[in-house]
Amino acid sequence: MHKRILLVQLPTSHLGAGEKVYPLGLARLASTIPPAFERRALDMNLHPDPWPGLHRLLAEFQPGVVALSFRNLDPLAGHQASYLSVLKTAGLLVRGLLPEARILAGGPAFSLFGERLMAEVPQIDIGVVGEGEQVFPRLLEDHPPLAKLPGILYREGGRVAINPPGERCSLDLLPELDLASFPPAAYSAGNKYVAAMGIEGKRGCDLCCGYCLYPFLGGGRIRLRHPVAIVDEMERLHRECGITLFHFTDPVVNRPADHFDELCRELIRRRLPLSWTGFFREDEVTADNLALAVRAGLSCVYFSGDALTERGLRLLGKKLTPEDIVRASRLTTELGLLTMCHFLVNLPGEGEAEIAEAGALLDQLLAIHAPKGNLGAVIFNHVRLYPGAPLTRKLIEGGLLAADTDLLYPVYYNPLRYNHVLHQLEARCHAAGVFSRLEAIS
Repeated sequence: MHKRILLVQLPTSHLGAGEKVYPLGLARLASTIPPAFERRALDMNLHPDPWPGLHRLLAEFQPGVVALSFRNLDPLAGHQASYLSVLKTAGLLVRGLLPEARILAGGPAFSLFGERLMAEVPQIDIGVVGEGEQVFPRLLEDHPPLAKLPGILYREGGRVAINPPGERCSLDLLPELDLASFPPAAYSAGNKYVAAMGIEGKRGCDLCCGYCLYPFLGGGRIRLRHPVAIVDEMERLHRECGITLFHFTDPVVNRPADHFDELCRELIRRRLPLSWTGFFREDEVTADNLALAVRAGLSCVYFSGDALTERGLRLLGKKLTPEDIVRASRLTTELGLLTMCHFLVNLPGEGEAEIAEAGALLDQLLAIHAPKGNLGAVIFNHVRLYPGAPLTRKLIEGGLLAADTDLLYPVYYNPLRYNHVLHQLEARCHAAGVFSRLEAIS
């Protein structure tokens, strides 16, 4: 096997989109590659038409290993688009040009449908499910002991063998980012609205929300990274690459509260000229920890209440109340803190009464934020159904979803009778935003 490896981040958004996301996972894996390997890297999201560039790299570099990172199945936001085609095309292109190359695949989207994707893309030799930091360098050995490596899928005798998962890695032993293979400047220069650079404070989630697969991907127990290690990485990225804005990739950044407070105090102690964003849990936001976070550089709060009704919150297993959502919005408004809210609408079992309740709560939130004009956006979606998610199981058991529905492709719960609800709520937000700006101008 040639000691050359090509790392490829497959498209994770509509090609040509202005907002880029740094490939955090692949950049960590790149730093685990043994020194004997010559490496190249390509993030296809940085190019409006990346296929000629991939073809050229494969033909000129002639890698013996090609690692494909498949992060997103689809763009969400109700889009009936699937990114499966790019994984298939990449597999065909690599195998067509390099018949002897070892093709690896991994990433969150691959992890959700590993066995199915091995069947859909027969060119893939080995798949990695879940975290790859520990197993990835073993897969680069000349003759890796595949049967002994945890969390992988591989081809054996005409079938796909599946190894059970192993121990999850300690976050304080995370490999550093390979900034040479994936230079952050290529990402931060183009973004206007969101932080291109992610930062990990924890993995795993114990909340068990009905639609969510974070517990599957990262584990049902929260694993914390030491605040000093987190800020060390932020400081390095600022010093070496000029990064000033980060987004915490944690499922929830402000829990557990003691870890969050310690992180904020460490950021304050360093006096770094940085700002950051993250998803916050509404019922654990307090005036004190928000004020501390602002001192530490917090520039925008993302809330994902996910339902505007009591029934919806119970259905989704959010363990939140509408009062929690209202109280959190009041707290961010008191600080004038930019706030983004995410909600799912047209949930199973919702009817006219719930639509009215959702509209009333939305109007209350718009009124709370209006005086300070600190509501950046309210993002509405329909719920995306994934195999194994608690809500998906409920729908199958209740006869609202056929058990054989193919969930590899985008499937949203959105009964036609109330298909208009999302658009009506968006219109309310649009009017509120326009009138707020006009009042400020006058």
